[in-house]
Amino acid sequence: MKHLTIRLKLIIIFILIKVVPLVLITYLCIQGAIKLNDYYLENTEAIYIKNKQVIRATAYESISDSIEALDAKSQESIEMMTVKIASEVASFLYERDNDLLFLSSLDLNQKIIENFYHSKSKELKVTPEYIYNNSLKKWIRVEEEQEVKLHETSQLKDNEKKFRFINPNKTEKIAVPIYKEVVFFDLSGKEIYKKSSINQVKNNISLKENTYINSENYFTEIKDLKKGEIYVSDVIGEYVSSKIIGFFTKENAEASGLEFNPKKHAFAGVENPVGKKFEGIVRYITPVFKNNQKIGFISLALDHKHIMEFTDTFNPLSNHKELDISDASNGNYAFMWDYEGRNISHPRDYFIVGFDSTTGERVPGWITNSLLDEFENSYEKNLNRFLEKYPKFHEQALSKKPNIKQLKEKGEVGLDCRYLNFAPQCKGWMELTQNGGYGSFIIYWSDVWKLTTAATIPYFSGQYKNSKRGFGFVTIGANVDEFHSAANKTRENIKDVIDIQTKDMTEVLSSDRKKIKTFEANTIKELTLYTVLMIIIVILIAIWMSNYISNKITKLIIGTKEFADNNLDYRIKVESSDEVGKLENSFNEMAQTLKNNSIKIKEQDSIMTQQAKMAAMGEMLENIAHQWRQPLSMISTCASSTKVQLELKVLKEVDLDDNMDDILKYTSHLSQTIDDFRNFFKPNKDMNNFSIEQSLNKTLQLISSKLKSEEIEIVKEIEDVVIFGLENELMHVLINIINNASDAFVGKENLKKLILINIKRKENELIIKIQDSAGGIPDEYLERIFEPYFTTKNGVHGTGIGLYMTEEIINEHMKGKISVKNKSFEYGHSGHFGARFKIKIPLN
Repeated sequence: MKHLTIRLKLIIIFILIKVVPLVLITYLCIQGAIKLNDYYLENTEAIYIKNKQVIRATAYESISDSIEALDAKSQESIEMMTVKIASEVASFLYERDNDLLFLSSLDLNQKIIENFYHSKSKELKVTPEYIYNNSLKKWIRVEEEQEVKLHETSQLKDNEKKFRFINPNKTEKIAVPIYKEVVFFDLSGKEIYKKSSINQVKNNISLKENTYINSENYFTEIKDLKKGEIYVSDVIGEYVSSKIIGFFTKENAEASGLEFNPKKHAFAGVENPVGKKFEGIVRYITPVFKNNQKIGFISLALDHKHIMEFTDTFNPLSNHKELDISDASNGNYAFMWDYEGRNISHPRDYFIVGFDSTTGERVPGWITNSLLDEFENSYEKNLNRFLEKYPKFHEQALSKKPNIKQLKEKGEVGLDCRYLNFAPQCKGWMELTQNGGYGSFIIYWSDVWKLTTAATIPYFSGQYKNSKRGFGFVTIGANVDEFHSAANKTRENIKDVIDIQTKDMTEVLSSDRKKIKTFEANTIKELTLYTVLMIIIVILIAIWMSNYISNKITKLIIGTKEFADNNLDYRIKVESSDEVGKLENSFNEMAQTLKNNSIKIKEQDSIMTQQAKMAAMGEMLENIAHQWRQPLSMISTCASSTKVQLELKVLKEVDLDDNMDDILKYTSHLSQTIDDFRNFFKPNKDMNNFSIEQSLNKTLQLISSKLKSEEIEIVKEIEDVVIFGLENELMHVLINIINNASDAFVGKENLKKLILINIKRKENELIIKIQDSAGGIPDEYLERIFEPYFTTKNGVHGTGIGLYMTEEIINEHMKGKISVKNKSFEYGHSGHFGARFKIKIPLN
């Protein structure tokens, strides 16, 4: 058989094999199974269906009861969280009353004012540092976020049931003065003693322009205060705007027609961690008496950050209820409103109602489109004045839409519940707290069902003493699906019960199958021995054929690697005259040629050229091995079928012809694979005319198995051009670049694997662009990508000469140019990013 071709060897070998009559066995088993199923289904199907319906009905009822009970428990739990926060806020505010009255009882001077200022501080969380990641298109923490771990293992067996604990969240905190300002001023409003982080200059505060952000009118309101009486202001702070709601990313900024400058917009926790924060105060004032004579007033400007700290970083469904940065993105957060329904604390600072420091007036809150139409059609030009006369909480409904113009043009989206008519929960919160109590309800908001709670802040000093809502109220929002997690777990447990019950029914019903097992066993017994023997024979022959072909290919791969390592003395032992033997001879002839040339030419470029060729040859041989597997399997099947039919004496001439045709077709495919490989490496240096489209197709055919196995999609856009030159050199260039793109996808399973090939003629140049979606080449590597022996891969997968030789072929042999850069592109309604190689070849 030494001089026979592989095609003939395969035909002769598989004709001699007697294949197990798998088709006949399958037919017999199917006939037996049909008889068994007819009997089994007639007697058991009705019982099975009935029992399954009962179990399913029981499961659904149990799940519904579980969800209803857990809903009630979760609702009550979050209500209590809201009440707790509201009570803590009230306690904190009452402590400020005590501070004020204590200070007013002292014989004041500048030193006492300063000592008091420095003695009053409270720790606040430090906002983690974030940077914007352009590749990920999102904000990321500079320091890795601490993982919250739930521990469920006890050291003692007696304690192990439902055992769980969570370590405290390690959040960085710093001490911050409770007051922004401590001032004693006389009866005329002149500041006498002062310690302030707002303005150290002593002013006459009887003038509004000398008050905080030009917005306070307290001087006229405090004149009649008696000893021990306290004035407490609203929350006062300059409004911080934002023209983007949600994550402040470059994409969202571009979509809104804005420059990406998040620091100019309001802070919004993880959604904009570098924005401007709301800075506010609550003013406390009480008169100072000396010898029972009123001599002035003591004023404390409470830093509003200390109030916001109670709700900004609270998450009702997190293991750690307090986060180190506010996060409203998942809908689970707490916020705060004053007694009239104006927002005074929110994870997104642009929702806090504030003042215009230039006019001293409140910035109007966000309104609906319909309310805007009414305002624009009125004679009133000032929106604040218009709203003073407008009905509060007027027909609030989800069907109403927010005024987007107000967001896009001014970024003024403060939340004033009285006129926030597209948010009916505002009216609901006011109802829950109308008598100073608390409660909750569920509403469909932002495409999810949310539980929302409200609890009165029971602080009744100053202007709040006559308000049933006290200082205001705290609200919490929680995603209903998330606190259904326990019920969902119950659902999974019940599903397991259903599976167990179904299994039990199957075991009970299996006793009925015994009546048909005898028939089934007799059939299987007759076929099993014959089947096992044939399978063993087929396996042995398949192993032999596989070893034969694999050994041949392995020798070629070893030879290729030796040549790639510049071992030009290595020769492949030729043991046959078939196609593989001819290929082995070609390798040996090529090695001899390379050796002769290496003696004459010592330049480094020549050595690298051969190494690149050998490396490509190794990859191509691996492709050949991959492409041979399926044809060999099909040849085995055809030959086995023929053998069975011969043994059973049912072989017809037409079946034999069909089987032989199939075998010939598959062996022809094996031979064609070798021919394609030999043509690619044929040392042809004659220049001729060739079609660029045909060359690309031949290139892709050579590496098709690799591209298919790695699930890489090739997208072609080709203007066919006939050029004059060395076709194999251009194919070598294309293979190098496409393989380089394919290797770039390694370890990036979540990417859509695309290689876009664009070929067109522009004037007297052929332009070839090859773009991948693998994420691009690091900037620091772009300038070195064509250097010899420069590679970002390890020694097994990269030599660092492929792209160098590609540039050499383009520059020296084709007098063209090649360049590379990272570029984003759109495909399939989504964006992609990767490296793009661009080749220019003169056509003259």
